[in-house]
Amino acid sequence: MKKLLAILLSAMMLLVLVAACVPAEEDQVTPPSGSDGTQSTDPTPAPAPDPTPAVPDGPPTEVSIWFNGGNADNDDTLVVEAVNARLQELGLNITIRPIWTGGWGMGDPAQIALNTADASIDIFWTGSWGLNYFNNAQIGNFIRLDDPNNNLLQRYGQDVMAEVDELLWDAFTTEGPSGRGLYGVPGPKDSAAWFKLEINNDRLVELGFDFDEIFSMTESNHEIIFDPIFEEIMQAAKDFYGDSFFPLNLEAGNFLNNFSATDGDLTGINAFHFPFDPDNPALPARPEVTLQVENELYMRVLERTRDFWNLGFVDPRLAIGDDAGIDRGEILRAGEFIFSTGQYAYGHTATVREERGLDIRFVPLSRVPIVSTMSAAGSGFAISVYSRNQEAAMQFLNAWYTDNTLTVLLSEGVEGIHWNPDANGLVVLDTEARDSIPYHTWRFGMGNVFMLTPRNTDGAEYIEGFRAYNDLGVGTAFLGFVFDSEPVAIQAAAMRNVVDEFRTPLTVGGMDLDTAVPAYIAALKSAGADDVLAELNRQLDEFFAGR
Repeated sequence: MKKLLAILLSAMMLLVLVAACVPAEEDQVTPPSGSDGTQSTDPTPAPAPDPTPAVPDGPPTEVSIWFNGGNADNDDTLVVEAVNARLQELGLNITIRPIWTGGWGMGDPAQIALNTADASIDIFWTGSWGLNYFNNAQIGNFIRLDDPNNNLLQRYGQDVMAEVDELLWDAFTTEGPSGRGLYGVPGPKDSAAWFKLEINNDRLVELGFDFDEIFSMTESNHEIIFDPIFEEIMQAAKDFYGDSFFPLNLEAGNFLNNFSATDGDLTGINAFHFPFDPDNPALPARPEVTLQVENELYMRVLERTRDFWNLGFVDPRLAIGDDAGIDRGEILRAGEFIFSTGQYAYGHTATVREERGLDIRFVPLSRVPIVSTMSAAGSGFAISVYSRNQEAAMQFLNAWYTDNTLTVLLSEGVEGIHWNPDANGLVVLDTEARDSIPYHTWRFGMGNVFMLTPRNTDGAEYIEGFRAYNDLGVGTAFLGFVFDSEPVAIQAAAMRNVVDEFRTPLTVGGMDLDTAVPAYIAALKSAGADDVLAELNRQLDEFFAGR
């Protein structure tokens, strides 16, 4: 990407020299100050440039952005006014119109807007796990930003290209109607994912166990569930707190995935196992993909999970699923557990401890974080193919991702209203004001998290620590691979129906393995699992051969 950036900047220098000799086209947009790369040969120092770039004449172009997370009832009037003023300061004749989803329910309404060619929305939040970036790029809902016939990144995105890490651009490179390329701008955040065992140390101490004697913070703990001490702790919890206390707060599917070292299921079916080595996630170089229940380690973990179910460590309601009336999040917040699992994000330990008032600890299930297609493409923004303001949208993304003022405004709100600086210049949120106005966002999905001013609760070294955390990440062999399910769409859909029937009760330990596993495999194969696996391996062979 850095090499590409150098080529692009050289091309811009040549264009500027040519442009000095010919009249400018009427629809030409002035690039950001300093992006042309020209140098004067006059030894006399040139006058200092005007610090405020000239704003193009005419009415501003309104750019609409559909954000993920936050509050659907956000009163963003003051924020929008401040953002628009800042855009003018940057020489951009652009205004914005935010659209807030609220919670995490973006997928359906936003997807409907794309599928119905809604031209009123210019930019959509997108990612590997919500409003699926790869699917929408492949079916043509997002424009290709580096399209050789209309390269918006080259024309208006030089700053963001330099700011965002090459690894993230690689993760966002995918196939689409305009060829293989970039159909969105990745959002710098926690690109490295670290699957961890969550431990309620307050309960652990109360039961008489010493955290440091059992768990490691520097090595992988993926074998801990097979250690007799793990079962001993949970049995002690049942004896001490009673039969209504369930020490193992399982999340269907993910407990198995986390402990069996799988890079998710890149087909989106949740039936295949994409393995990596917990001690070196880059290995094996060409992993063998199988059905999850045909992977040896996955089955070991599943058998152990069944043991925990039979011992009464797992709440039986978890086998019912969403209709069980059980709130796992509330159980975690109340500390009514000993162990759980999840995907760790940088700074998550401090956040959880503050929110719950508990000594919560996270121990790694791999030696280092992994960088996968799912994690590296976890957040970003794409321009709708139906947008009538594609150039202005790209200009806005370029400015937003590289300007601290814009980033803080959209993420945290207006200084003096939604937040105030402390003596060190860190952001102190006014929670009462943000609730009463209201204004809430998901800051890790608001563009470039590394352009933010840290909060006082983060500490002054937060951004540097965040970057260092990402630098620890090791890419799995599958990094950059995206499965195209179109050739086996019918079989994939049939497999999903089977997975929906079996996955929840099976993966929390609620089914007899001697009968359930053979029935599950037979149902998957009847649905076309062999066809999907053959197509998957064909695409993987192409992917690895092209490296």
